Amino acid sequence: MADKGFKNSLKRQMLKMTLIPLTLMTVAIVVVSVSIVRKSITDQIRQELIGDAELVGFTFDKFYNGDFHLVEGDDGEMSIYKGEQPLNGDDTLMAQLSDTLNINVSIFYNDTRLLTTLSDSSGNSAVGTKVAAVVKNEVLDTGSSAFYDNVMVYNTRSFAYYKPFAGADGSVMGMIGVCRSGEDVQKQVFRYILPIIGICLVVAVFFGFIMVRFNKKLADRIFKMDRYMNKLAGGEFDYEMPRELMQEDDEIKSLAHDGKKMARALKTLVEFDALTELNNRRSADKKLSEVRIRMVEMGMKYCVCIADIDFFKKVNDTYGHEMGDEVLRMVAAKLKKGMVGKGFAARWGGEEFLLIFDGRELDIAKRELSMIMDDVRTIYVPDTDRQITMSFGLTAMIAGESTDEALSRADANLYEAKEGGRNQIVCK
Repeated sequence: MADKGFKNSLKRQMLKMTLIPLTLMTVAIVVVSVSIVRKSITDQIRQELIGDAELVGFTFDKFYNGDFHLVEGDDGEMSIYKGEQPLNGDDTLMAQLSDTLNINVSIFYNDTRLLTTLSDSSGNSAVGTKVAAVVKNEVLDTGSSAFYDNVMVYNTRSFAYYKPFAGADGSVMGMIGVCRSGEDVQKQVFRYILPIIGICLVVAVFFGFIMVRFNKKLADRIFKMDRYMNKLAGGEFDYEMPRELMQEDDEIKSLAHDGKKMARALKTLVEFDALTELNNRRSADKKLSEVRIRMVEMGMKYCVCIADIDFFKKVNDTYGHEMGDEVLRMVAAKLKKGMVGKGFAARWGGEEFLLIFDGRELDIAKRELSMIMDDVRTIYVPDTDRQITMSFGLTAMIAGESTDEALSRADANLYEAKEGGRNQIVCK
């Protein structure tokens, strides 16, 4: 993950897991809130319109005595009367009620408006228009009052309440209708719901910010853990563990601890010789490359030595390979001890070893190597009187030359030491 762009990366998944449910929850809360507010307002309007219709009826009864009845004029037009008072024509009572109650009022004969405060955008009165068929069927035909929250009133969706009234013979002859524009109600709903939407958005943004920040922190830790593991897979065993992985007492911290243990185990497996516990040739080659760079960039002095155990084959042939392995371990221990504070020791291969002296001139390196050689001479094959000795080929590394050139010179010095009788240092 650290070095690849995944199509469905963990960061993207966690972002989706955070934002999608939060968005859906916010939308659901807003939708439910709108529904609840709209129902509440609809119920309120229903009660208001019922009260308004009762008030209109009461007002007409108060001002106009008698029953509703229809009178045909000389011109053939029908007029609706209440008692002796005609309700058609110039009448301000309904207009006053309409303005006071913020509603539109209509008086119907059967299903036709004979008196109304309704008019279109051009000011044309709705007198003579008919009520919706559903209202006629449910109010006039049954004689029961009815409330509608989505009915067409003069081509406008409205909230309306219709109350039938009877003539002198007791039969239903018309209706009193009161209505309020659905657009006005929607504005009222919006006015109530806007603060709720604002609060929901603020809360969603707040919790979204917290969740995104937490998930981003978690994803970043996982990303760094993956990058650390990739470094280990690439052989960078000394790559520093990011501190962020160790901050929380959780599974990632446990994985980080396991990663560090694995790094140490891999480093031991890959860079150290299992038998002698010295660095192996792979790590020695890496060290030589680093030395060459330091010589060029910093001007440091280095010496390199290739050492070989004298007559090691005879030890194996005479005492067996298990004893030979024991001798290798004892020699390695002497070399490792002797190079502490001086440089680097590695098993070069078989019974050969590589020593790198840090910051030493050739004469100083030779003097320190002599002490190591004397220490090796104290080794005897266990339970025998056979002494172990070594031959050493020592040379100073030269800035600008390749490591192969320095090693070739050290190897030539070792060959000369062995040809010259072994158990000695050849230094050139």
